[in-house]
Amino acid sequence: MFERFTRDARVAVIQAQEEARALGHAWIGSEHLLLGVLGRADTGVVATLARFGITPEACRSALAPTGPLGTGDAEALRAFGIDLEAVRARAEDTFGPGALDRPGPPGERRRLLPFGRRRDEPARKGHIPFTRRAKKALERSLREALARKDRHIGPEHVVLGILDPDDKVTDGMLRRLGTDTATVRNGILQELPRAA
Repeated sequence: MFERFTRDARVAVIQAQEEARALGHAWIGSEHLLLGVLGRADTGVVATLARFGITPEACRSALAPTGPLGTGDAEALRAFGIDLEAVRARAEDTFGPGALDRPGPPGERRRLLPFGRRRDEPARKGHIPFTRRAKKALERSLREALARKDRHIGPEHVVLGILDPDDKVTDGMLRRLGTDTATVRNGILQELPRAA
């Protein structure tokens, strides 16, 4: 399948790995693929996405963790008899330091750490695996190209593959940006003859 990818689409997939690494994620999801495409500013589909407010900065901001609970949150929980620090301490006693820190890939089962690797060790520096969501998005990009009778898979096809309403992570990110997958998809399809 990758032999059909244009140079821009290949670079976008490679850039997705760098985006995942920069965000401190140990997986490449469809959200990282979108960031990879957005890194190719010279493609027409990026201009279309920008009209919807989908920019690299906005996506990174939408993906940023909201941070730890604030003092107001801790006070609200305390009103229900929940001591947040006691919960954290008990979890770390049971599961180890940092047990409540970084979750695994959104929407995917968490894998056990490899034997001998401690939870506080950084993720490997080499290849970062694709999630099932990202693999499906790349498969859909091929289907999008075939449906349009295009002989190549460009960044526009990759984005169309990403824009699946069943992909809750990407849809949630787009909703935080004030839009949704269906709206963006329709906009790209309207612009595609000019963007391709």
